[in-house]
Amino acid sequence: MNDELPDRLRVSAEEYEPDRDRMWSRVAEGMREPRGVAAEPVRSGWRISHLALATGAAVVLIGGVVLFGQTLGLGPVVGPSPEPPAAGPASSAPETSEPATTGAETSTGEASDPDSDDVETTGDEGGETEAPAWLRTDGSVDQGSGEYWSQANLKLENDEPLAELDVELRVAIGEGLQSTGSWTTDSRFTDAVVTEEDGFLVYRWSLREGQVLPAGEYTLAGQFNHGSGARSAEDDDFTFEAATESGEDGRTEGDFA
Repeated sequence: MNDELPDRLRVSAEEYEPDRDRMWSRVAEGMREPRGVAAEPVRSGWRISHLALATGAAVVLIGGVVLFGQTLGLGPVVGPSPEPPAAGPASSAPETSEPATTGAETSTGEASDPDSDDVETTGDEGGETEAPAWLRTDGSVDQGSGEYWSQANLKLENDEPLAELDVELRVAIGEGLQSTGSWTTDSRFTDAVVTEEDGFLVYRWSLREGQVLPAGEYTLAGQFNHGSGARSAEDDDFTFEAATESGEDGRTEGDFA
């Protein structure tokens, strides 16, 4: 009987159609059930024989099931592979700001030309100032001058009353030159102040405080000794600076040539 058992089991295994769903359900239930502590089996002889027989049958049965499963193309149950974790929001690369321009911004306008014709000029430096029409002056050597003594005359003609007036006579100093006095044709003038400056004998007159010089003609004169022989006045000069009652300023200058 024991010799026929393997053949029967083989035939049964070949004819057996397993219920796969039921098998996997039983396996899953077995895995969920808690495993208890197995009681120590009773060591009896007849139970050992039956246990060995059952074990052999189970081995053959399992082998048949495995063979049948391979025939049907069943593979081992593989759980679904976990999906990769969702990627977080992509981190944006930091914006690279363009470097600030360190050079000075180039101007597109035309640079102003310091030599432009728009620059106003005030006239030639050192040139004689043009006298106003209301102020006329002149300088001359008096006819009474001789070999040892001379007089320089200044003539003034003003068409407007003058509230201010400053007169300067400059006589080039030579050998033996010395002031001997001065005079004017109007008492509104101050007495002359005479000084020596930079090689010149200088006579200065002005209007007395609070005085106004009416329109008219006036003479101012400076007198001096100059040694023996005739004297040349080509290096002498004079200046008039005046202001009218209306506030208009005027200036004249000249020489005795």
